[in-house]
This record gives sequence, C-alpha cells and structure tokens, in this order.
Amino acid sequence: MLSDLLATLGRGFFDQLTYWRHTYSPLSPWRARCAATSEQLTAEAAKYGARSRLDPRRVYQLARGLVLSRRGEALVNLVPDAYLVFSPPSAATFHNGKRSYAAPADRRIAFLQHPQTLAYALTPPKLSRLGVGASPTGGLVVVGAGESVNTETVVARLQKLVDGKASDADLRAYAEVLVRLDAGIPVAEPAAGPEPEAAAA
Repeated sequence: MLSDLLATLGRGFFDQLTYWRHTYSPLSPWRARCAATSEQLTAEAAKYGARSRLDPRRVYQLARGLVLSRRGEALVNLVPDAYLVFSPPSAATFHNGKRSYAAPADRRIAFLQHPQTLAYALTPPKLSRLGVGASPTGGLVVVGAGESVNTETVVARLQKLVDGKASDADLRAYAEVLVRLDAGIPVAEPAAGPEPEAAAA
C-alpha cells in the first residue's frame, strides 16, 4: 500500500497523494464505489476461472470511469458519439488490418475536444441539476444531426426541455454556447496582403 504511493510520487505529488487516499483510505469518498466495482470484477473473473488479486488502483480508476451523473446516467449514454471516439467498438474491420485504432492518447484528446463532451462539461450547474447537457447520437443536446439552428430556436427547445424551471438568462447563455459548438471551430481568415499599388511602390 505505502509502496504504491512511493512509486508514483514522481508523477505529480498532490494528485498521486489524492488518488492514494481515495484508493486506500477507509474514509475515502470512493470506498463504496470501489468495493462494488471490485465485487463485480471478481464475480466476472470467476466465470473465467481467474482468481488473481485485483489491483486496487486500477479498480479505483475503473470506478471513476463508471461513476454515474447526478441523475444516474452513464457517460456512454450522455455523450454517445464522443464516447465512441474514445472507446471504439472491437469490429472485425479493425482486427483484419483494414482499419486501425488511434493511439490511446490521441483518442483521449479527441474525446475531450468533441462538441458533445464540451457541451456536457460547459452546462451551467443550475441546468445540470435539471438533467440538461446530454446529447443524442449524432446531435448536440437539443440540436439534431445536420440541423442549422439559431439561438432563439435553441432557447425555445431548452425551455421546453426544462419545463420552465430555469431562467431565460441561463438558457440563453447556454444556447449561445451550443450554437457556437454546433457551428464548429471558426476558420481563421488569411491575413490581407499589401495593396497592389503599395507592393509595386
């Protein structure tokens, strides 16, 4: 247990100390979740006849990845397209050499850059508590796949989604974020060169 801490301190002291406390401390806020995850993993491994001891740090890591939202929703259902980028399916086309997976680090970056992930993370807390921020497959919260919508339309849809339980100001601020995310990253215009006459002079 202590050797686990000492072996990782060179990788960010305070972060590793926090993770170590969450993993091993009896007062850890993740203790129940880790225990449940460990029990489930042990049961699944037993089906294969595998009875090796589980790594507590990896159990904690898995527990953090599987934690549900305030409303009991899993990340894979909240940001389906972004999650697919991060964890693509094991399809035959990948394993026969016709396609290849991106490197894990690249998939993580792509996941964090995905509009669905950004929309979920940028949801104001007041709206998060009302269940706003989840996206459908191919869409972005209340914007459907391939749709071109303005801020007023998004505000109206959000208002319907929360059933009038949020202020127009909060909804409008979030709607503007969604419209920007849906539009994509703006392309920087090339810098204007000198006027023809000035260049000739």
